[in-house]
Order: sequence, then C-alpha cells, then structure tokens
Amino acid sequence: MAGSETSTGLEGPLQLCDFIRQHRTRVLETWAGEACLLPGIQGLSRPQLLDHLPGLLDRLADVVETVHTGEHHTLEELPEVHALDRLDAGFDLEQVAGEYALLRACILRLYSEYVGERNAGVLVREMLRFNETFDTAVVTAVARYARARERTLVALDRLSEAALGTEDLDRFLPRLLRVILESTESVDALALLLRDGDMLRERASVGLGEEESTGFSLKVGEGFAGTIAAERRPKELRSASTDPLVKSPALRARNIQALYGVPLLDGEQVVGVAYMGSRTAHEFSNEDKLLFRVMVGRAASLIVQAQLVAREREALARVRAQEERAVRLQSVTAALSQALTTTDVARVVLDKAVRALGAMGGSIGLLSADGQWFEMLEAHGHRDEELREWTRFPADSPVMFRQAVRTRAPVLYEAVEHFLADYPQWGELARKEGYGAFATLPLEAEGQVLGAMGLTFRERRPFSPEELAFMRVLAGQCAQAVERSRLYDAEQRTRAEAHLHLARLDLLMDMAPVGLVFWDTELRYVRLNERLAEMNGRSVADHLGRSIREVLPELAPTLEPIFHRVLETGQPVVDLELTGETPATPGVQRYWLVSYYRVQDVKGPPLGLGGVVVEITDRKQAEEELRRTAEFRERFLGIVSHDLRTPLNAILLSASTLLHSEAVEKQHLRAVRRITTSAERMGRMISDLLDFTRGRLGGGIPIHPRPINLRHLCRNVMEELEAGHPERKLRLTAQGRFQGEWDPDRLAQAFGNLGKNALEYSPEDTAVDFVLREEEDTVSLEVHNEGPPIPAEALSSMFEPFQRAVEHPASSGLGLGLFIVQQIVTAHGGTVEVRSSEAEGTSFTVRLPRRSVGSEGTPAK
Repeated sequence: MAGSETSTGLEGPLQLCDFIRQHRTRVLETWAGEACLLPGIQGLSRPQLLDHLPGLLDRLADVVETVHTGEHHTLEELPEVHALDRLDAGFDLEQVAGEYALLRACILRLYSEYVGERNAGVLVREMLRFNETFDTAVVTAVARYARARERTLVALDRLSEAALGTEDLDRFLPRLLRVILESTESVDALALLLRDGDMLRERASVGLGEEESTGFSLKVGEGFAGTIAAERRPKELRSASTDPLVKSPALRARNIQALYGVPLLDGEQVVGVAYMGSRTAHEFSNEDKLLFRVMVGRAASLIVQAQLVAREREALARVRAQEERAVRLQSVTAALSQALTTTDVARVVLDKAVRALGAMGGSIGLLSADGQWFEMLEAHGHRDEELREWTRFPADSPVMFRQAVRTRAPVLYEAVEHFLADYPQWGELARKEGYGAFATLPLEAEGQVLGAMGLTFRERRPFSPEELAFMRVLAGQCAQAVERSRLYDAEQRTRAEAHLHLARLDLLMDMAPVGLVFWDTELRYVRLNERLAEMNGRSVADHLGRSIREVLPELAPTLEPIFHRVLETGQPVVDLELTGETPATPGVQRYWLVSYYRVQDVKGPPLGLGGVVVEITDRKQAEEELRRTAEFRERFLGIVSHDLRTPLNAILLSASTLLHSEAVEKQHLRAVRRITTSAERMGRMISDLLDFTRGRLGGGIPIHPRPINLRHLCRNVMEELEAGHPERKLRLTAQGRFQGEWDPDRLAQAFGNLGKNALEYSPEDTAVDFVLREEEDTVSLEVHNEGPPIPAEALSSMFEPFQRAVEHPASSGLGLGLFIVQQIVTAHGGTVEVRSSEAEGTSFTVRLPRRSVGSEGTPAK
C-alpha cells in the first residue's frame, strides 16, 4: 500500500491511529471471525457481537494519535458500556477480558503486517500509547464489570428473598419494586404494568402515589409503556413530565425527568412493562440501566412463575367451585323434587342461590297469565316494608325484571354506580340498603318466559363465567320446577274443582224432584239419583254398571234407538213423552216426560249420555179427567143452548104478536116490550154459547165466504152500534181498496163485538175509531177507544172464554165475546191482537187475508 503524509510530516506507511480508522472494518471482520471461537460468543447475534466495538476503535485511534498531537483524549464510557452489555448477556469476567485480548492481538498483527520496517521511535511510542490505552480499557471494563456484577448479584438475591414465601402478585410486586428502588441510583419512582389481552394494566408502583396510579391502563402500542410492549425493546426519555408520549397522570404530577422502561419477556411473549423514573436526573447511568434490565428480567421470570401458580390455583379453585356447585345443584335438584307448589320451588331456589353465591338477598317474580303483571312469588333478605308495594306490579315497571324478560338474557351490574346509571330513580333505596352489585336472570321453560330471578350483593362483584353458568343452570332448574309446579297446582285445582262439582252434582241430584241419570257409551248406568231409582223400582246400587236392557227390559226396545241416535248425532231429545211399565208397578201404564243429551269434553269423544226424567202419570190422569169434564160441560152447554132455542123462539113470536095486537091494552105494552128485549138478549147469549161449543168441540166456527167490501160491512156495523148508542160518537177512517172474500155475517158479529166492547169500556164523551188499512194481500181493522188501560197481567188471557180483563157494570154478556172474535178471525185465516197503555188507550187489530176459503164446520186455511 502506498504511503501518505501524516500529521507529523513524515512520509511512509500510515500511522497506527490512521490505520485503525481506515482499516476499522477489516479489523472488526478479522476479530469477529476469530471471536466466534471464544466460549459463549456463539449465542450472540452479529449486532450483539460487535455492539460498541466500532466506537471503541474510533476512541482508541483518537487516544493513540495524541502521541503526535499532544492532545488529551480518553476512551470515555465505552469499555463500561461494552462490559455491562456483556454482563447483561450473561458473560463472565474471563470472557470479557478474552474479547479485549483478542481485539488487541488482531490490531497489532494486522498493523505489523501492514507497516513492515519503518521509523522505530515513532512506532514504539505509538505502540506504548496503544497498549496503555488498551490496558486502561480492559481495566475499566473489568472494574465496572466486577462492580456491576456484584450489585446485580446482591439485587438478584434480594429479589429472590422478596419472592420467597409468596406467590400472590398483589403482595409480591410491591416488594419487587422496592428492592429495585433500593438497588438503583437516582431512581424516585417505579411502576410495573402487566399485559391483559391488548391492554396494559398497572399492578404495582412505588413513589407515584397510590391515589394517582391505581387503575391506570392503556392499550399496547399507546403511550410510553404501550410503545415498549409493541416494539419489544427498552426505551428512554429525558424529560418525561413534558413528553407527549407519557400518558400516566402520576408521572406528570411527580415531575419525572429521566424515564427508562423495558419489556417483561417470557421467551417471545411480552407479559408486561416496567419503568423507572427520576425527578433529578435527565438520564440514568449505564450500570443502573443494566441492573434494571437484569432485575426486570429476573422479575419477569418470577412474575410468570407466580402467574402460572396463580392460574393453577385459580384452576384448582374453579374445579373445587365447580364441584361445590355440582353438589349444590344436586342438593337443589333433590330439594326441588320434594317441592310441589310454586311457592315451595321459589323458596328452595332462593335459599340455595343466596347461600351458594353469598348474596345478601334475592327474589322471584312470575308473569301473570296475560303478561301484564309481575307477581312476587318469594323474596329473601328484604325488609317487609320494602316488599309491601312489590307483591304485584306492572310488567313494564322500570326494574331489572322487565329487561331480563324482554331480552331473555341475564342482566348484570357489577357495581352499584353502573346500576344507577340505568336506574337513577333507585339511588336512595340502593344507598339505604347498601347494595353493591345486582344480577337478574330470566326464567324460561319450553321456549316461554315465565318470570325472572333477581339477586343482590353487598359488595362490588365481577361475575365470573363459572358463577354466571351456575346462575343460568339454577334459573333453568327453577323455571322447569315452576312449570312443573304450575301443572301440579293446576291439577290440584282441577281435582278440587272436580270434587266440588261432583259434590254439587250429588247434592243437586239428591235434591232434585226429577229423575237424573248418566249412562256411558255402552248405555250402562254410571250415576243416578234416588228419585229415578224409585221410579224404576230398583235401588241405586242395582242400577250401577248395568245396561238399560238389564234394568228396564220393557222400555229398552223403545229407548235404545233414541240413545244411539243422540250419541251419534249429538242432537238432544227434549221433552219427549214416553209411556210404559217399570218393575216398580208391573202391569200399570205410566207416563214420563224425558230429555236426553250427549255428554262429552269440548274437543274429545262422547263420554256418554245424560237424562232428565219427570213422572207425569198423575198429571196425565188429571188432564184426562179434566178433558172429560170439560167435554161433558161443553156438550151439555151445547145441548142446553140448542134446546132452549125452541121455547125462546116461541116466547119471541108470542111477544111480537102481542105487540102488534090491538087487544093488548096500552098499559101492558111496556111489559110486552120488556119481554121481547129480554128474549132477544137471551137469544144472543144462546148464540154465543152455541158458537163457543162449536169452537171448542166442533172444530171451529163455520164460515161461508163470498165477495164483499169490508168498508161497507164496517159502515153497517157502525150504524147498528149507533142505533143502540145514539149518544156516542163512532168514526171510520178508510182509504184504499177493501174488496175480498169473507163471511159477512161472521165478520159483522166479530166487528160488532169489538165495537160493543170499545163502547162499554170507554168514557161516554170519547169517540170510538174504526180504522181500515190496506197491507198488500191482507187488510186490517183497528178498533180503538180511550178507556183505561188493560192491566198487563190480563193481556195474555184476553181471548180466553168466560174471561173479563176489567169488571164493568154495564157489561151483560157471558165473557165469550172476544173468544168468539178470535175464533171467527182464526176461521178466516187471520189474527187478532190487543195493545193497551195509559198514553195510547186500547186498540184491537184484526188482520185478514183477502181470500178466505172454508165450509161449515171447517175453518178457512
């Protein structure tokens, strides 16, 4: 290699200082190649191997150059840093000294090869300075290494002592930080954050103030600690209290200047971040940083070990808790198997839940059938005055029950402040009762929400997945048991109602004056009362289980077809009249009025047949006797009336002759006229009796229809009535065509009876109105008077024979007038009705078809 001019002015090969600078890369490559053969070097990466050596060579060149310049240069802290890094990497003192010896040998060998023979004086001075400098580097590195190693060993021993006897992180971590604080210089504050998923949460700190640091957390990648965790390497700040990367309010409040943080590594896994801070220094010494890294590294292993132990303990605790919960659930299941009513179920579940979970109280509310109300079934741990207003409350009330039922999911509040954020109206009660946490679960069975179960806790409570699973299982068991108990309650109610109905039925059947009976579908007697047994002439016991053919062989052929028809069609038989014989009175004809109906569930098959039997033998006999008596009386009246006509006609004929005879003196004419009038009245009465007899016995009053005008007929009737009552006013109202086929004599008789009735029962100063109306194929006649109203109870019997609704002194008939009116109208195929009131007076209305066809003895149809 060609020589060059140096700072001394000598010409020739490069001086040692310049050689080191210009051939630094060659020196480092040679050293690195040979250093790989040293013990322990193989585990270092190339950046870790070279580390601070390039800077060290530059500083060596500067110090050697002072032989020529006379200046003063030192190696500064580079040997210390290199030695501390090697200590951090686990090297011992012999390995560090071996590295330096190899480096010196490489430099001298390469330089001697380069320079060959040259000025011996300069070379000797340079070599002396080089060796002095190198020895200084070795001594410095070794001394610093030894001191740092001693501090590190002491600190690690103290860490081990701090960790000894405890695996509880909350107790161990503060001890660890205090050991580090006491082992490092210029450190005022320490904090340790552990990783939880994507978050770093502060678990321990010293010198930061508990009130300011408790609960501090940030995401990985965020802030100073988050950046260290994300980059997985140490980081240092010179003015932390003002650096925007610092997010901790405690660090800012303490005016921290120097801040140094390192990741806690478990292999390649970041388990946390530790940092130290100083209020006086702007940076930490390399030795302090190395010591901090070593101690944090040891702490990381201790923390991981403690976490593993804690996880094992938690896992063991969970297993034990699961075993305990399984035992509790078994006890719940056993207790629920004994609980029959819904109240018993609620009491069992709440007692077990409150005990198992350490709750201060609990409650179970069920939804009403319409879903509009919650009904409190059971409550534990609550004061009576608190529960008084909550025995029944609307389903939309602002409570957790509503939310649990609506969402069909658990509703959890781990702290009372979270609960009050959603339910601020319960703040006073929550503070008064000292609530800390809440849990409410829906009660769901067969896809239907039945209600909810609520639990209250005195302290804040983070609900673990295991606890939530336990509560879910408990709520599920409760819901199933409630549903089962509801069915039990319903069955008990049904049984009670059935027993009550049967008792009522037995009482009704025993008290009933008629025969009551039930048959099954095979027509066997299932139930009957004493009354029916008496009718049949057998005891109740002789009926039960027997068929109707076995009990009533004479009536079975008649009854069985009827029974089968009712069972098949479901159509009841009502008020059927039967006659026959029974074992009670053999050979005696008896009569019954019976009703039969099918018995069945709402949607089920027929269960059998029910029957109601009324004995009417006595009534039939009485009716027959009455019929014979009435027939005899009516025939007698008919015969007498017919036979009276002959002498009456003789009387009338004789009286008429006397009236026209000149031989009768004038003073006797009045007596003759009285005879005539009385005879005529007797004739009318006899005619009424004959008409009554025809109506009741002869098939109706005969009519002989022919074409007539009803208006003319009415006018003639009114004229006859006016002749007999000249002082009274009669009015006819008629518009339309009133031509038809009727019997004029019979209608004149009917209209005359209605007119005379109206005149007799109305004041003399009032009018009687006849009103004719056309109604398509019919015509009507209304006869109206202003007399006092007919009593309501008498209206239904107005047309019965020998009846008078109101007694009247002027009335001289037999009470057959309205009966005959009805018979005449009926013979024409018409109708007659009456209405009467104080405001409107009394009106009789006759409606007749325009054509009436009939013959004597046969009413018109």
